[in-house]
Amino acid sequence: MERPLPTPAPGTPAPARVLKGGLPVPETPGGNLSQMIREADAVFASLGSPLDLVREDTPEPPPPAETIPPPDPSAPEALPPGPSEPAGPALPLESPESTEPALSPSAPEAAEPAPPPDAPEAAGPASPPDAPQPAEAAPEIPAEADVPPPPPKPPVPLSNETVTGHTAGLWKYLPVPEDQPDQAPEYRTLHRCGPGGEILAAQVRGKKHKHEGTNGDDWFEAAFFQDLVFLAVSDGAGSKKLSRIGAKAACQTAVGYLKAAFTGLWTPELAETLALDFGDQRCMSACASLAGVVQSAVGKARAAVESAFYQRAADPAWEALLGRSPELRDFSGTLLAAAVLPAGNAGRLVLSCQVGDGMIALVNTKAPFGEALKLMGAPDSGEFSGETEFLTSAQAVTPEALQSRTKISRGHSDVLLLMSDGVADDYFPHETGLLRLYCDLAANGILTQPVQDLTADQLQRYTGFPAPLSYPWVNDQSVQVPLHYTRRILESTGLTMEALWQDRTALTLAALALKDLPEDPAERLRHWLDNYVERGSFDDRTLAILRMG
Repeated sequence: MERPLPTPAPGTPAPARVLKGGLPVPETPGGNLSQMIREADAVFASLGSPLDLVREDTPEPPPPAETIPPPDPSAPEALPPGPSEPAGPALPLESPESTEPALSPSAPEAAEPAPPPDAPEAAGPASPPDAPQPAEAAPEIPAEADVPPPPPKPPVPLSNETVTGHTAGLWKYLPVPEDQPDQAPEYRTLHRCGPGGEILAAQVRGKKHKHEGTNGDDWFEAAFFQDLVFLAVSDGAGSKKLSRIGAKAACQTAVGYLKAAFTGLWTPELAETLALDFGDQRCMSACASLAGVVQSAVGKARAAVESAFYQRAADPAWEALLGRSPELRDFSGTLLAAAVLPAGNAGRLVLSCQVGDGMIALVNTKAPFGEALKLMGAPDSGEFSGETEFLTSAQAVTPEALQSRTKISRGHSDVLLLMSDGVADDYFPHETGLLRLYCDLAANGILTQPVQDLTADQLQRYTGFPAPLSYPWVNDQSVQVPLHYTRRILESTGLTMEALWQDRTALTLAALALKDLPEDPAERLRHWLDNYVERGSFDDRTLAILRMG
């Protein structure tokens, strides 16, 4: 609502009024100020500048006692107070709806609005005789309203590729100092074939260890006896300087014990018993006994870690390295152990025991998507969130604890996976992620798929197949390493994981697109473990694979 400016007392200089831009509005005695405002506004309208009359920051003089005389009944009726639309042309004021002046230079003069009921009355001299109505003080033109800035747009989340593309080049490579005792190797691989299948295994020093020039902490072991296979993976606790020693001792002892024990136990009759119906008491009794052997292997592994500790407890070199005497907890690590036994027409019997994090899983590549994966373990949690159980913990190897950690499966799965948490955490949740892991292994030429002729539909579907994604190698930032990622294949082809599982042609095409891969599949595994990039992933990586024919 427009408010009139109070008229100063007689003898008091009128406060200066200025137009927007600093131009003064002259006051002339006896003149019609409203008319002058309109004329000035018309000039500004022709210049394209809206009018905004403001007062200087000077205190308003108190209004005189006299009031405005009543209007002449013969004069045109004044606008009523309130928000209703005026009957005549509006004053040339800026309005929220428009920035154009509302009155052209030739428009007739509009009636002056009366003050609102709650506005203070302003006194002044009577209107000159020629005025159509009593002169009122010029209405105060409100300053241009402050328009609040628009709310900021929410930040757009960065994609994984954007983040990893930036961070992949920030890692540096430092070798482990040569004077370190019991130094862990940068890489280890194993490729071995036997009656029980094909073993592919590799371990790589994680990015964080490379960046800091420290030892890796993982280890793996595998062995055959006839058509039986034994595997173990251990992840030494990263916060313990001697955990790599414990991990190595645990894996070597667990696999060594399993091979020795089953060499004395295995007979053709036992194999026939394992092929019986699971409800048969003889089969159940044999499975329970063999599960006890696997649990004993874990107990022996714990004893081997203790032995490794005792061998170094009195060595001054280790005391100098640690700044104190070694303790058993300095050798802490996890342990995942598995024994795979033939079970005649029933397939294979797999017995596993897991202490700590990581994962053991069976994959049936010939089964439908929803039936292809079976988890053979569960990551142990420690006393606090984010903490894991270790083999050096006394409660981890009690008979009751080992029984709860033991799993038995019999069937026709053809791939067994044992991995440290450096791999398992990148494929969480495991119920769906581990099939994606299998697809990544196939897409990068590690687990090869049979090559088949493409149909017309397949050719059309894979026309826009993604090129491998390249990141710099941590060991040498000038080397770019191209790899395939199942997620990108799904995005580019529009396939779901289930559709990709049912038709793995895309995985075959991806592997064929990679050049200069090592001939040895275990070396391909090492190459992939060392170079695939996942957001927030920098730990040691170890993966042992058994492909059962």
